[in-house]
Amino acid sequence: MKARSLVSLALGLALAASSMTACSSAPASSSKAQSAPSSSAPASSVAETPATTDYPKKPVQVIIPYAPGGGSDILTRAIMKYIKLPNDQNLVAINVEGAAGYIGCQQAATSSNDGYTILAHNPMDVVSYTLNGTAPDALWSEMEMICGVVDDFNVISTNKQSGWKTIDEAVAYIKAHPGEVKWGTTGAQNVNYGDTLRVLEALGIKDDVTLVPYDGGSASKTALMGNHIQMETNSSSDIRSSVASGDTIPLMVIGDRRAKALPEIQCTQELGYDITTTKPRGYYAPKDTDPAVINILADAIEEVTKNEEFIKSVEDLGLEVNFVRGDEMQLKVSKWADTLYPVFEEMMGTESSSK
Repeated sequence: MKARSLVSLALGLALAASSMTACSSAPASSSKAQSAPSSSAPASSVAETPATTDYPKKPVQVIIPYAPGGGSDILTRAIMKYIKLPNDQNLVAINVEGAAGYIGCQQAATSSNDGYTILAHNPMDVVSYTLNGTAPDALWSEMEMICGVVDDFNVISTNKQSGWKTIDEAVAYIKAHPGEVKWGTTGAQNVNYGDTLRVLEALGIKDDVTLVPYDGGSASKTALMGNHIQMETNSSSDIRSSVASGDTIPLMVIGDRRAKALPEIQCTQELGYDITTTKPRGYYAPKDTDPAVINILADAIEEVTKNEEFIKSVEDLGLEVNFVRGDEMQLKVSKWADTLYPVFEEMMGTESSSK
């Protein structure tokens, strides 16, 4: 199947799924769990039906596909402090590690669609599983998007050793010294790597740098500070401490707007580059979960995003609150996936949509 056809089919499946109702069975389980404090239930904005009048009647498990301490884990545990679900119920965090988040993602996708197992994840990582061939199916469109909650941003940065203060200075040096500069990325065959390739193409330096993938943002940041690399693509949340110390010099934000954590740094869109992929974090439910259940969860999470203490805690992490309902978030992610198909085809050396 060609790339464009797959995107159209996937989006059609996502929209069709929103009108279907679900059956019930047992939720997923894991040994790593932590409950949120219980609280009284707010009035739901959805009409009560036999399927939702008593939902939830037990804790809702949130699968976090990484070890404790990562972005999705920190976000979920922050939400757990403030969320108010009906019937005095709460959330339980379940960390399921492995395969760059794919194992937990797959466990959530194949769990019962009764509303008692959901997934905390970065939608663009879920897209990567399909585009790089890890997942046989388009999980990002087949699962039900509950909502997006916060945005992170990839940032193009250098170190203080380089002496560059602007992206133009960096580009000028790279063009004058082809092959000398090493550029770090957080991972390979993922959206971070793909967006780096798009930026290099737009700047006209794609063949003039050496890309060096790292296992995560911390490893890339450390390499940049030690001058093992001279440029990197890393998240705003990962570099916040080294920016504050002056060791990392941010040059350009990838996105459709400036990051609140870096208000002086221009973004790709305002500089005329059509590369606007942010790094949202949000929540998914298994395919065909009752739309009324989705709305109850989205309503409760939306209320949390209005809490001033929660907003401050998120901003302290280098993130920013940007609540987006599931259908709208899915459309946004679909457009990003459409632009990324040819990039992944180039990265993989074959058409990623062909199976």
